[in-house]
Amino acid sequence: MAKFCTNCGAELKEGADVCVKCGKLINESGSKAGDYNDNGVINRAKLKEAAKSKLNNNLWNLLIPMLIVALIGFVGGVISGIFGEDSLAGAVVSILVELATLPISVGVIYYYLNFIRGKSYSLNDLIKYYSKFLPIFAISMLVGIFTFLWTLLFIIPGIIAAISYSMVYYIVADNPDIDVMEAIKESKRLTNGYKGDLFVFMLSFIGWYLLVGITFGIAIIYVGPYVSVSQAMYYEELKKIKG
Repeated sequence: MAKFCTNCGAELKEGADVCVKCGKLINESGSKAGDYNDNGVINRAKLKEAAKSKLNNNLWNLLIPMLIVALIGFVGGVISGIFGEDSLAGAVVSILVELATLPISVGVIYYYLNFIRGKSYSLNDLIKYYSKFLPIFAISMLVGIFTFLWTLLFIIPGIIAAISYSMVYYIVADNPDIDVMEAIKESKRLTNGYKGDLFVFMLSFIGWYLLVGITFGIAIIYVGPYVSVSQAMYYEELKKIKG
């Protein structure tokens, strides 16, 4: 059955005939079935298989953004090493590199979203969000602080918080002018009722990450784009379900 009412967005109770919030019949207002969800229940296996098929003849195009980010990190690491990683100058370089890649990380997400939506995409997408550096930085800081505070209570609340905020950069990629706190609230709204499912979805890639380790990083050429496409498609399904 549907998990959320598309009329008001409230979570539907198991076995209920109507939405307790707005009173609509569930069979009239249940979440619409999508390509990879059946009335709000996401078919993770089907979604991941579709993600694999999207890599055909597109692997190189999907790998380039990751290589660019990795190259920036590598150059930053070399410069930091020259100064000495334990030195003040080395630490400053590392921080600057992390800050510089924040907008690019959102740009990479935008690149992947355009790809799975069948829209045009280019490397220019990667620099699209530099004009939004301050709000992206603020979101990064707040998410880090909130997650840390929840982790202080215990590891599990910290994991739940991290999952709750996991869609924030996708939301920013879709809405560059969104308010900082609104982006965080929207991520919580999208993941509400799906934290457990999203956690299982993330765990399902462990075997692929082990493959990367076994191959000394070579498998990341395939695993990186595959995971990124899958995550972008999961976000799309949440948007369809939640509206």
